[in-house]
Amino acid sequence: MKILVADDDRIARKVLRAFLEDASYEVVVVEDGKQAITILEGDDAPPIVILDWVMPGMSGPEVCAKVRGSRLKFRPYVLMLSAKTDKTEVVAGLDAGADDFLSKPFNLAELLARLRVAQRMVEYEVDLRRKIVELEALEQRHRLLGDLLTTPVSAELVPAGPVEPSKPLTTFTTDQLVVLASIALEQLGFGEVRVTEAAETPVPFRVAYCAWVALIAIDDERWIDLVLEAEPAAIADLMEKTLHRRNNTNLPKQAFLAEALTIVSSALRSELRQRPCDTLMPYLSRALYSEQHRLKLPLPDNSRPLLLEVAGHTLRFTVVEQPSPIRRRISHQLRLLEVLAEAYPPPKTHDVALLSRGAVLNERYIEKLTSFAEATADQFPVPVYAPSPLALHFHREGSG
Repeated sequence: MKILVADDDRIARKVLRAFLEDASYEVVVVEDGKQAITILEGDDAPPIVILDWVMPGMSGPEVCAKVRGSRLKFRPYVLMLSAKTDKTEVVAGLDAGADDFLSKPFNLAELLARLRVAQRMVEYEVDLRRKIVELEALEQRHRLLGDLLTTPVSAELVPAGPVEPSKPLTTFTTDQLVVLASIALEQLGFGEVRVTEAAETPVPFRVAYCAWVALIAIDDERWIDLVLEAEPAAIADLMEKTLHRRNNTNLPKQAFLAEALTIVSSALRSELRQRPCDTLMPYLSRALYSEQHRLKLPLPDNSRPLLLEVAGHTLRFTVVEQPSPIRRRISHQLRLLEVLAEAYPPPKTHDVALLSRGAVLNERYIEKLTSFAEATADQFPVPVYAPSPLALHFHREGSG
């Protein structure tokens, strides 16, 4: 983590730099308050500041007041250093905007401990900001989905019909995929949809937005990946046509395509329920902008692509079905993005579940399950579905 040190004493700067670099911090050093302000107003400002009280040009408290009054991209954590020990002066430094105060001469071990507190606070704020951004994006997607769902998609798009006992409940015929996808898109306002099997047809566009979502069929233990691809111009035209307003930069094309795929996947899920086959849709649909020569999707040989002709544009809709047996792992074997196949711990053993079926494992959930295993005498293997290559791809590329 990067730290800014502002001190007019040359020896103090040298000692602090050596000590902090030895503690694996990246250090930026300045010798007065004005230089500190310039660094903090830059694009790559350090999130932690060690600030001397007495400096030429602008004192430590004046720097604090300036920083707190400015609209910086990130509010830094400020640790004030001073030879002043009078309580009123310490209070004045904290009131000016410092987060912590350390009197000179100080113990280096104590400084390091205080910096660990600062780092925890910064990491918490970064995580909080990330969650706020995610929630704002999710709220925007929900509004977009509400605009799309002016006419609900029928729950009975294709008669379920008898399913052969030897045939998996989740297997869709090409005809069923055609009807399900086309009717769902037509009900969204896309207009008439003509569908053809892509077979060996090459991808009809060089750059595209690619949306993905997954269904898990509980009864068959099968994983179904759905991918929808379209050129930027096609999405812009369909957004204007569907939402009845001219497209602008405030309407994200990726979110539009992802929500369109969410509605198509809901149609497939409704069909599965009629068979009947219990399903999970654990992930929020995701979309990426990709150049085909640079970011090739990991589609297996058994994938089934369909070309959709909509309002003069070509979209590609791909379905991938594959076995997905439940795997039972002990806590330290769990991996990110695995999907919990059953509530855990088992309801027969505990009244309250830590996690519900369908939870997607993240670092916090894995830590929670590991802590539970360490604190419990009875070790229960955790039942999970392993994510498909497409699930890993869209989460890996989308986080970059």
